[in-house]
Amino acid sequence: MTAAVFFGCAFIAFGPALALYIFTIVTEPLRIIFLIIGAFFWLVSLLFSSLIWFTTATLIGNKDEPREKYLLIFGVLISVLIQEMFRFAYYKLLKKASEGLKTINPYEKAPSMRLLAYEPFYMEKAM
Repeated sequence: MTAAVFFGCAFIAFGPALALYIFTIVTEPLRIIFLIIGAFFWLVSLLFSSLIWFTTATLIGNKDEPREKYLLIFGVLISVLIQEMFRFAYYKLLKKASEGLKTINPYEKAPSMRLLAYEPFYMEKAM
């Protein structure tokens, strides 16, 4: 019974993401690479956000209620800012990689930024 509950909950939790991955990402090998690189950039931004949160919480140290509220607001703002900075860096890296691919093989068409972004295949065929 425990195994059935585990697999049921796992399929409910991860089923939609797994379905999107199977039907949209796996069909394009280049998207798998960019998915992994994007996940790495997100994890590094999360690491930096948590380091800033930890050092700020350690420096504040007081369990005063108003300080905790402002510390939470500060943490959310800094986290969003860091994630957006890493997203911009990822975009710049993709642009540089696209330019590098053009210099290596000028006759082959480089992948568009629309292909590199996550869009389901039915959206691409409609356009």
